[in-house]
Amino acid sequence: ILTNVVNPSAEIREGFENYVVLTADGRVLNGFLADQDKQIVVLRGVDGQNITIERDAIEEMKAVSQSLMPEDLLKGMSEQQVRDLFAYLRIAQPLNY
Repeated sequence: ILTNVVNPSAEIREGFENYVVLTADGRVLNGFLADQDKQIVVLRGVDGQNITIERDAIEEMKAVSQSLMPEDLLKGMSEQQVRDLFAYLRIAQPLNY
């Protein structure tokens, strides 16, 4: 958890890469790769909506190595606030038996 909060771009799990697509008509689209086949690519935007793009309309498509999670989330927090945050985040983690 600590690494993901302090440096969210250090490791991006497979399936959570953000893709940027440049289309032939000049649009720049980004989102998670929800689906693809030989004819289409489906991106899921940060708003949860799917965007379907025909493959022949794609000029360029690439995965971005930067997380969508903002950097410096802990900046401006006191030591106690940071401890409280991580205590809260740990509550949601499953216990290892």
